[in-house]
Amino acid sequence: MRATNTLAGLALVATMARPVAAQAPAPAPAAPAAPTAPAMGDPALLKKSCDKGSMADCYTLASMLRRGEGAPKDASKGAGLLKKACDGGHGRACLDLANMNRSGEGVSRDIPKTVLFLKKACDLREGDGCLQLGLMHQDGRDVAKDLGEAATFLQRACEAGMVRGCGALGPMYLDGVRFPRDAARGGSLLKKACDGGDTESCVTLGKLAATGDGVPKDARAAVALYTQGCNGGLGRACYELALAHERGEGAPRDGARAVALYAKGCESGDPRGCHAEGRLIRDGAGAARDPKKAAALFGKACDHGAPAGCVDLGLLTETGAGGGAPDVALAAALYQKGCAARDPRGCRQLGLLYRGVTGMVKDPTRAATLFKESCDGGDLAGCSALATAYVRADGVGRDLDRGMELYKKTCDAGYALDCYNLGTQYQRAFGRVSDIAHAVPMYQKACSGGAPAGCYELALLHEIGNGVVKDHAKAVAFLQQACTAGLKDACAKLKGR
Repeated sequence: MRATNTLAGLALVATMARPVAAQAPAPAPAAPAAPTAPAMGDPALLKKSCDKGSMADCYTLASMLRRGEGAPKDASKGAGLLKKACDGGHGRACLDLANMNRSGEGVSRDIPKTVLFLKKACDLREGDGCLQLGLMHQDGRDVAKDLGEAATFLQRACEAGMVRGCGALGPMYLDGVRFPRDAARGGSLLKKACDGGDTESCVTLGKLAATGDGVPKDARAAVALYTQGCNGGLGRACYELALAHERGEGAPRDGARAVALYAKGCESGDPRGCHAEGRLIRDGAGAARDPKKAAALFGKACDHGAPAGCVDLGLLTETGAGGGAPDVALAAALYQKGCAARDPRGCRQLGLLYRGVTGMVKDPTRAATLFKESCDGGDLAGCSALATAYVRADGVGRDLDRGMELYKKTCDAGYALDCYNLGTQYQRAFGRVSDIAHAVPMYQKACSGGAPAGCYELALLHEIGNGVVKDHAKAVAFLQQACTAGLKDACAKLKGR
C-alpha cells in the first residue's frame, strides 16, 4: 500500500483543472526536416558536431571516452570535452565533471573544483548538483558544515524534483537547529519525499504519525509506512515495525513477530535491531530464552555502533550469564564503550564498579563523576546513585539538599526505594529539624510502590503514634506487608510480638 493511501489526513491537495475536450485543430504545415544527428556510436561524427557547437554531442562523446565505448578509453580527453560542454551550458556535463574532480578520474582530485562544478550544475537546473551540495554542507563532508547553505541547496534540489532533497530538508524543520521548529512544514516535506519513493523519508514520516507530531496521529498509518520501508529492505523501518508489534501500537502485540522483524532489521544493517532481538531472546519474550545467543547479538550490535548492545553485553559478561566466566575487566571496558557513545546506562554501570567491586580499583570520586554523567543523560538509576553519593559524601562533598532533590526526582518517576530514602532524610533530619509530616507521605508512597522498607517505617510510626495515629492493628498490617515482601527485620519483629 502506498503511503498516500494510508496518510489521507496528511495529503496536500492540489487542485488541477480538467482538460476540456475541443475540436482537433487543422494539421499544421510540415516543418522543415531537422538536420540528421550523428550516429550514436560514431566518434568522428560526434566530434565534428561537438566542434560545431552541439554540447549534447560533446557530452555523448565524453561519456564514450570515459567508458571506452566506440573509442579507446581516455578519461582525460573525456574530462576536457565535459569541460567544454559544461562551459556551454550542459548541466549534466558539469555534474559529471564535478564527480570526476571528486574521485580523481582523468584529472587530479580537486574538491574546490568539485564544488565549483556542482554549483554550476545546480544553477543549470541539474537537481542532483544541488542535492550533492546540500548533503555535503549538511554533513560537513569535504566542505565546512553550514546548515544555511545546506538548506538553500536542499530546497533547490527539492524544487527541481529531487525527492531526496525534500527528505533531507524535512528533518531540519523538526530538529529546530537551523530554523524555528515547524513540524507541519517538516512533515509536508517528508510526505513529498515519501510519495516520490524516498523510503527513508517514509520511515521518518511514520514516526511523526505515530506521535502526532506535525501530522495527524495515526499509529496504523505509521505501521503501514514502516511495512513499506521494511519490505524495501530498509533496516530502520524493520526496527520501527518490530517495536510497534512488541508494544502493540498500531499493530497486534506479537513477541514472535517482533523478534523476526528485529532480526530482519539486524540483517539489513540496523544494529539496534540486533540489540533488540538479543534483548527479547535474553528475556525469553517471543522466543526461547537463550543468554548465549543474546550475548552474540549484543556483541554484534556493539561492534556496529549501538551502544545499548555494549552495555547489555557488559551486564552478561560481569555476571557470566552470557555463557562465559564472569569478567569484570571486560565488562568495565564494555560499559566504558557504551558510556563514551552516550548510553547513560554504561556510565552508571561503570560507576557502580568503581564504587567497589572485586577486580576493580575502588574510586568513589570517579564513580560519582560517572553517576552525574549518567543522570545528566537521563538515566534515573544514575540520578538515584548520585543522590546517595551526595547524602553519604561518597566521592563528592556532602550535599543533603542536592541529594534530597534527586531523590524527589526519582521518587516521582516511580523509584519506590528513593521515596523511602527521601522519607528518612525528612525524618532523621541529619543536623536539621525533623519533618515527620513530610516523611510519612514518602513512606506511604514507598510502601504502595513496592519498597518494603517504607511499610516497615510506617509500622514503627503507627506503633508509637509518631506523625500518625497510634494504631496497633495498622502497625501489624504494615509489618506483615513488609515481611511478605521479604524484609527480614519485619518478619523478626512479628515473631517477637
